[in-house]
Amino acid sequence: PGTNFAVETQAMRALGGWQDGALTEDTDLSFKLMLQDKQIALAYQSEAFQQEPEHLKDYYFQRLRWAKGNYQVVFLNFRHLFDRSHWRVKLEEIYFISNFFWFNLAVLLSDGIFLLNLGAMLLSLVTPGGMVLPFTFGPDAYLLYQVLLVNWLLMILLYVLQINLGLATQFGQTSPGQLWLALVAYFTYGQVFIVLSIHALISLLVDRVTGRRVQWVKTKRFAD
Repeated sequence: PGTNFAVETQAMRALGGWQDGALTEDTDLSFKLMLQDKQIALAYQSEAFQQEPEHLKDYYFQRLRWAKGNYQVVFLNFRHLFDRSHWRVKLEEIYFISNFFWFNLAVLLSDGIFLLNLGAMLLSLVTPGGMVLPFTFGPDAYLLYQVLLVNWLLMILLYVLQINLGLATQFGQTSPGQLWLALVAYFTYGQVFIVLSIHALISLLVDRVTGRRVQWVKTKRFAD
């Protein structure tokens, strides 16, 4: 992670530094190291603290830069899926593609279906004779509805457990209040990243098409 990483001087010189214009230099360096058949060690006992932005706008653009940088890395290393690169590179690339493309696409599709059905339900209240929901499985598909509901509940549970697993690694952070806060964050904070991911991808595509130079903007962490 960019907050706390160290690279040997000799290795950095051999790599030639990170990609010019890279917005997530830690991820770019990781791929470069793996392409040279080097391994990256994780120091489990190390701790790093960083200052978070105080305002939502600054926070948003910080995460936007990170998301856009990760998209850069995905596009840059896509070709290594089909060459003789190390299997670690291929595995990491598949992970990034799954996370930033397939997962985001599934979330957008799910949200789109939900909003369309919700809109149809609201319109049926004022439309004579009602409206048929555009995405349904029929009135007899009770078992399928139950399976989808259980899957959704499991997804929320997985999200909450993931957050609290991170909290458990920090002394004094795990509490019932934090548990409820994580649940609320699923429906609020977590949804912001859908918009953020779309923004980051569109911005990167515009850069590629127009030749616009990528600008690295330092995050503001303290109010003026």
